[in-house]
Amino acid sequence: MERESMNKRLREELEELRFGGQEDVVRRTHPRSWSDRLLALWNKELELPVVPLGLSFVILLAVAAASQLRSSDDGSEAADNRRELVEVGGNTYWKDDYERAVAAIENKDQG
Repeated sequence: MERESMNKRLREELEELRFGGQEDVVRRTHPRSWSDRLLALWNKELELPVVPLGLSFVILLAVAAASQLRSSDDGSEAADNRRELVEVGGNTYWKDDYERAVAAIENKDQG
């Protein structure tokens, strides 16, 4: 009984209100033309989970920082910048490679 009276009262209060945007709603929910479809695509809601995206970003930054630290600790870049070329027997070698090769040959001969 109470529910019916509330329903009746609600209908009376909303009787004067009329919704006039039916065509616009139908056009947006069921686009027919290309412009309506483009507008519908533009109005799509995109839900992005914050925690997984944030963690992925932090992990990417950590990996990039670790690789940057590792490359700077190697000193390989600095060694490459200071390498010298030497010419021996008509051939050109990197000085450090040549010295290692000569040392290896000398160690073979001694042992």
